[in-house]
Amino acid sequence: MELAIRIVGNAAGLWLASRLLPASVSLPANATTLLAIVNLLIIGAVLAAVNSVVKPVAKVLTFPLYLLTFGLFALVVNGAMLRLTGWITEELLSGAAGDRLAVGLMVNGWSGAIPAALITSVVSAVVVAALHRKRD
Repeated sequence: MELAIRIVGNAAGLWLASRLLPASVSLPANATTLLAIVNLLIIGAVLAAVNSVVKPVAKVLTFPLYLLTFGLFALVVNGAMLRLTGWITEELLSGAAGDRLAVGLMVNGWSGAIPAALITSVVSAVVVAALHRKRD
């Protein structure tokens, strides 16, 4: 259940980032709203997987830079995870999705990836906090 909430949070954050920064982050134009939502959920799932698998390794490898920048290097790591998600969805999933569903996330450079990652992570944190119920 927590994974599904994180995927929805990531999808909401990516949607808002694509609306606020259209020159930096873009989603493919799907024919219907349902296909756009499915695309966002697929990208949200890929982002959740990248954040679960690759991000801890990147944090360990860049730990000295975290110390030198007092944690601000986390913005660069988050931007890198968003760019990796964009690459995975564009290169690996776009051909497997078929003709009807255009899957992909285009991130144009580091100047777009870092603010988009910041927006995505803030919105995702708010959505996860709103939807997640703690068990007593």
